[in-house]
Amino acid sequence: MLLGDSEAKQLRFSDALSEVVRIARDRPLLNLVIEAPLSVAFDKSGNPKARSIEKQGRKTRLWYVGPGCVVLVAAMYLIRKLYDSHPAGDVRLFEGFVSYKSRSVKLGHLRDVELLRRAVKATQTLRHHVMNPNELKTDPDDDVRSAFEVMNIGNMDLGIPPIVKAEA
Repeated sequence: MLLGDSEAKQLRFSDALSEVVRIARDRPLLNLVIEAPLSVAFDKSGNPKARSIEKQGRKTRLWYVGPGCVVLVAAMYLIRKLYDSHPAGDVRLFEGFVSYKSRSVKLGHLRDVELLRRAVKATQTLRHHVMNPNELKTDPDDDVRSAFEVMNIGNMDLGIPPIVKAEA
């Protein structure tokens, strides 16, 4: 986790939940980047399908299997806790995407969040780092949706968050 220009710090899940809720209570606006799939895609038959960012050559990081699915569920718990805390201001949600790193480069979670911060701050090349939800389809008839629709929380409509893509 990192805030502004502070050093990145590694927190346990419960501590990260508490910290995000605390920060959201104190700020009129919170831009929250979560490194987890925050949208999902289905083919025209309704079967889960890869989003465009989840494939690079033969490599895949699919939202519906393995680590992608695990962190998606964890993100749902974080968003639910944040919603229930009644934040003081607006929360703008972004999906962070750091994948396909070279195997020769050993990077950890702290470095990943620093890469995401660098991508957000790269104002001159921001278009290369922030993806619009429309860019997630691999076929025109794909159905891309918010991952949070399944939570059915009152009037909460998170939509499909933009994606901040960081390169290692």
